Amino acid sequence: MKRPCFVLLVIAFSLVACSSLHTPLPLTDVPSPAALSSTVFVGHAQAFRFTDGGWIPVPEYDYEFLMLERRYANRWEAIKEIHRRHPRYDGRAGPRDDTLYFSVRTSPAADGGLDLAVEGTLGARKGHEEPGGGGLVLELATAERGWFVPFDTIRIRQTREATRGRFKEVVELFARREGREIPFMRMQEEGIIYRPAAP
Repeated sequence: MKRPCFVLLVIAFSLVACSSLHTPLPLTDVPSPAALSSTVFVGHAQAFRFTDGGWIPVPEYDYEFLMLERRYANRWEAIKEIHRRHPRYDGRAGPRDDTLYFSVRTSPAADGGLDLAVEGTLGARKGHEEPGGGGLVLELATAERGWFVPFDTIRIRQTREATRGRFKEVVELFARREGREIPFMRMQEEGIIYRPAAP
């Protein structure tokens, strides 16, 4: 009777060990290069689901987050930590404590802003940043695929108030069907921007 228990213990330990090696971040054996600029975003998001023609709050899907953005000459990367702390969260949007990664390649745009090519945990596609970095829009073809996934596109709109050190962001989940957008969920984020002190 002891042997089956030992085998189950070994299997459980192996599963935990394997899962502890998984990361959404790209692997590297050298430290990240020095960035031209680094910014930290800290805030809270309210979640809404589109039901019967209107947006209904779903507080169990609210989350707190912390994001580090590093910018380089022609690209930037962002690492976002999400914490869903509501007791009734059901796990359908991912782990309670989740890490997202975005890699963004930039190129000059005709309006003086930047065109963006995005890849990351949530999917890949493109976006645009306004001149001066006041706001951006990203649109991603979601990495989540399947018959029961009610959306295929993620749109992120962010505005920054540099003088006040504040930002707002709206994350929309929707499906495209025959030229129409069918909304599913929306997260409204807002918070504080932190940058390194001047030397």
